[in-house]
Amino acid sequence: MVAPEKPQSAPKTTQFAVGVRGYNQRQVDERLAELTKEMRETARSRDEAVATSSDLTKALAYAQKELAETKAALARMSSSPSGAGAMAERVRMMMQLAEEEIADLRAAAEADAASTRDQADKYAHETRRTADKLAKDAEEERARLLSEAKGEIEKLNAAAGAKRVEQAAAAERARKEADAKAEAAAAAARQEADRVAAEELARKKKAFEDEYAAKRKAFEDEVARKQQETESALTSARAQQTEADRNRKLALDLRKKVAERIAATDVAVQEAMRLLAPVEEAPSNGDRKPSPAPAPAPAAKG
Repeated sequence: MVAPEKPQSAPKTTQFAVGVRGYNQRQVDERLAELTKEMRETARSRDEAVATSSDLTKALAYAQKELAETKAALARMSSSPSGAGAMAERVRMMMQLAEEEIADLRAAAEADAASTRDQADKYAHETRRTADKLAKDAEEERARLLSEAKGEIEKLNAAAGAKRVEQAAAAERARKEADAKAEAAAAAARQEADRVAAEELARKKKAFEDEYAAKRKAFEDEVARKQQETESALTSARAQQTEADRNRKLALDLRKKVAERIAATDVAVQEAMRLLAPVEEAPSNGDRKPSPAPAPAPAAKG
């Protein structure tokens, strides 16, 4: 027979640490989890006790069945003529002892089951009542701390308002001082920038003038060189023109001489042809055909 487990005693009230918004939520959750676990263990113990009572009831029924079978066997033995009377008293005593043992077992099982059930119910009730009380205390403490926190927040807001006004005035003063410093720094920066710009402008102007002078000198040198080359080319061209004029004059003289010689040659040829031509007979009527006049010499080309 399995002995039922005894339930644990009711836990003492746990003191929780106080937080800003009531009790410490983590501790409350942990305690509630522990109570829930204990309630589950108590319920499991109660179920085991009920199961044990059921097992004892089954054992009692089995013993009663065996007792009935034994009684039937004894009845059959009593009806037998071979020694039944001698064994009747002994069998009766055995049956009486068995019935007493069965009754004791049943009473013990029922007592254990009832005790276990009562203790489990009592422990569950006490645990639930303790949890409800803790939850109620935590809610009251949370409400109290919330009220105190609201009052403290209002005080802090009032102090913060005055502090904000003071900080705003200080910030305005600091802003004005910063603006003045920034304006002075900007003026100094502008003055320095103007000075640097003037120096840079003067430097660039001087560099430009130097570069312009160098380029102008190079340009003048190039112009002088080109003029010299041009004059040399003109001198050479004039010499070539003079030579060409002299050659042209010589060519004209030569042409004139050639033309004169050609003209003289033509005259000589015509005269030779006239002299070499045969004399024609005079016509019968006494008219003579005049001889052709010599062709004039071609004029010499200028």
